[in-house]
Amino acid sequence: MASIQSLSSAVLDNAKKYSKYENLLHLVTFICAASSIFLAGNWLYVVALIAITSEFSSWLLSKTTNSKKSLGQELIRLNIIQKSYGSDMSVDLAYLKSKVTTDEFKNAGKFENTDYYATDDFEPEVRLVEIIQESCFWSQHLYQACKQRAIRNSILLAVLIIALVVTGLSVTSTDANYSVPRLALLFLMFFPLWNGIDKAISFGHATSKLTSIDQQLGAAKLATPNLLSLFAEYNVITSNTPLIPQKVFESEQEKLNTLWAERVAK
Repeated sequence: MASIQSLSSAVLDNAKKYSKYENLLHLVTFICAASSIFLAGNWLYVVALIAITSEFSSWLLSKTTNSKKSLGQELIRLNIIQKSYGSDMSVDLAYLKSKVTTDEFKNAGKFENTDYYATDDFEPEVRLVEIIQESCFWSQHLYQACKQRAIRNSILLAVLIIALVVTGLSVTSTDANYSVPRLALLFLMFFPLWNGIDKAISFGHATSKLTSIDQQLGAAKLATPNLLSLFAEYNVITSNTPLIPQKVFESEQEKLNTLWAERVAK
């Protein structure tokens, strides 16, 4: 039977696939909007319809992505509580499992990791502190990498948009520049840029918050109410932050494994 950890990983992996499709649809919107600068007549209306459809589809797909991410985060929260306190979470787990698809159950096995939140401490509060610290360490480093990536992509996209608009306005006629479908498409062209900026802000906010939680956990022995309050804050932050792309995780995994091993060895 699949563990909570493997199920959460399978669900989040599925959410990442939906997120990739979102990004592809954003790309379609951008390409349509950019090409519209050099089009006129009926082609302009066709491209406008495609761009609007792709962006609306991306918005609908984001709902599914967020739903999957929320389910994955709930499973992670449950796993942390069970690992820390050894509680019987069968009722809560049954409700969450009912939302997991058959394919996700089948794929869960490949995500099994016996070292996930491994700790030798016997005190529940100590185990919880160590697990949250490990989560904060990994998440805040990955969020920082995601923030830098989002900033780079946003800058490149902004430069490309400016270049396209300036070039397009210089080669098309004055009357065609300000047609309704063209202006609508120019507006849509900024959606991917706004999406990237929003992600950069979210990742940056989450990075600073998780760093603060990690520092508070390591400062002194916390009373149980304060510890649970920090755990709740951790859950809110990770739930409201965009998914970490698989490429970012894979690129940072080896370095973070080394850094975490050095930290726990001290």
